Amino acid sequence: MSALMAAFMPFRSEVLFRLCLVLAVLGLGGARADAYPDRPIHLIVPFPPGGPASVVAEIVAPPLGERLGQKVVVENRSGVDGIVGSDDVARATPDGYTLLLATSSHVIHPATYNSLPFDTDKAFAPVSLLVTTQYVLVVNPSLPVESVEELIGYAKRYPGKLTYAAGGLGGPSQMAFELFKTTAGIAAAPIAYEGGADALHAVVKGDAEMMMAPLISAVPLIQEGKLRALAVTGRHPAPAAPELPTIAETLPGYSAVSWYAVLAPAGTPAAVINRLNTELDRIVHEPEMQQRFASIGGEAIGGPPATLASLIRGEIPRWRRVAKDAGIHIE
Repeated sequence: MSALMAAFMPFRSEVLFRLCLVLAVLGLGGARADAYPDRPIHLIVPFPPGGPASVVAEIVAPPLGERLGQKVVVENRSGVDGIVGSDDVARATPDGYTLLLATSSHVIHPATYNSLPFDTDKAFAPVSLLVTTQYVLVVNPSLPVESVEELIGYAKRYPGKLTYAAGGLGGPSQMAFELFKTTAGIAAAPIAYEGGADALHAVVKGDAEMMMAPLISAVPLIQEGKLRALAVTGRHPAPAAPELPTIAETLPGYSAVSWYAVLAPAGTPAAVINRLNTELDRIVHEPEMQQRFASIGGEAIGGPPATLASLIRGEIPRWRRVAKDAGIHIE
């Protein structure tokens, strides 16, 4: 053996040892991914029990648990408009056992809060978009308007007269209305309430003239004649109220919907995310599940993680523009 070969032997042995170690680790990692899940999964809802996010979580958790062979525990961790629970998930071990039931507030927070404890763009891995729900533009019946066009005309004839109710400062219903104001070129002052229910009843009582209300909450009041519905906020009519036109028919390009999705901590293995996505996509497209979502004014969406990723990337800058135009900042 030459001196050169003799000198190379220890180096070659070290390389082979490290290669074998890497292959062994990869093999174990693959085994763990194949075995997922082997214990209960926690689906964190960052809002109080009983709200729309909890309803969606309670709909999807049982069938997801059945498909995965492990219980999916719905856990409410509320605080600071969903930020506390979201931060808990962002800090969780990225192993697929702690997931977030995210709502459209998730992409509004970077626009309305001066600072967040996590980077919305980088702290989470998209798993699946579950369902979307539309808002409905409602007015107090005493307001003499029957359509979006008439409302815009009234607001321009009486500038500064109208007010709208918002379910919390900087929340989705306020942002949806601010987008409407900007698109329509009208003025209306917001009145913020503790929650969506209080805001809706303020319109019923006439304390505010109008609101972008969650469709499922507003429909009973519309049917009772306590509110007048003008239009829905999606790009197409809502299955829960097919008789209503869209705002986009009067203001082309306008769209504001509420959505619910599942996110995981950044760094969660792709195999785990794909497994979760496959099962969730099957669940939301089952006829029975579609009917359950429809009963709360929702439309099942599903799709690959890329669908949710694309939505998040597009929504964050859009709501930043709206917040800037409206001057909404939360310390």
